[in-house]
Amino acid sequence: MADVVVVHGIFANRSSRDEMRDTWLEALREGLRNVRFREVDSLTIECVFYGHLYNDGKAGPAWQYEVGDLGPGLEQELLVAFAESVDDPARDETGKAGYAPRTVQWAIDFLQARKVLGGTNARILGFVKQVARYLRDPEFKKKVQAEFGAAMETGPRVVVAHSLGSVVAYDWLRSNGPSSAKTLVTLGSPLGLRPVLRELHPYLDACPAPWPAGVETWVNVAAKEDAVATVKKLDGLFAGEIHDLTAANSRGTAHDALVYLKNVRTSESLKVALG
Repeated sequence: MADVVVVHGIFANRSSRDEMRDTWLEALREGLRNVRFREVDSLTIECVFYGHLYNDGKAGPAWQYEVGDLGPGLEQELLVAFAESVDDPARDETGKAGYAPRTVQWAIDFLQARKVLGGTNARILGFVKQVARYLRDPEFKKKVQAEFGAAMETGPRVVVAHSLGSVVAYDWLRSNGPSSAKTLVTLGSPLGLRPVLRELHPYLDACPAPWPAGVETWVNVAAKEDAVATVKKLDGLFAGEIHDLTAANSRGTAHDALVYLKNVRTSESLKVALG
């Protein structure tokens, strides 16, 4: 049995299940000690680890991606939507972007200039490709969902999902019926990006996205500096109330999973869910 199932996101292809378990558990415990959670030392977790599935030639150990490596359709649309969601000086006081063509080259130049994900082609395009592969590669998605399902057999009360992991968690929970987990905590989530929602729900224009089955409380923590979580508020995009909480991470660790796990917003939410 596990108290919490934890789900990693992008760039875990150089990690391992053991490393994830050790570092994530310690980060959760550190944050929970800060908020005086009495059962902190007995906290147990189960990891949803799928990073190794990216080490099959599609995303090697030393990425050398260039703009031309982006596939047509989803990958290009996701890159542009990612850039459009980042704070843009061209936006007017109504919040709408100023008139300008939104192209793939514009998107990569824009994200590089703002040092998003380090400002390198490899990391920016690697993010896009990892997200798109989960959404569009049926065999890959099947393996990731099977890993999530195996973790859920431990009967957790809470699911904590970071980055792309929030997409994986939501996708499994809304597709597999009620589970033991009554609380979902998403950290640095890209679920608000239009191409992501469209891939999960092609009919999204007609109604809000379905609520994850069995979840009673959904907390979404987004750091104001986190470009991956460019859409900070998920409430209203899904058929239920989401508690959107703003965190303040440093710019250099804006999307870092361990920083999110230690954040007081995450710790307080877990304390309530596990209390």
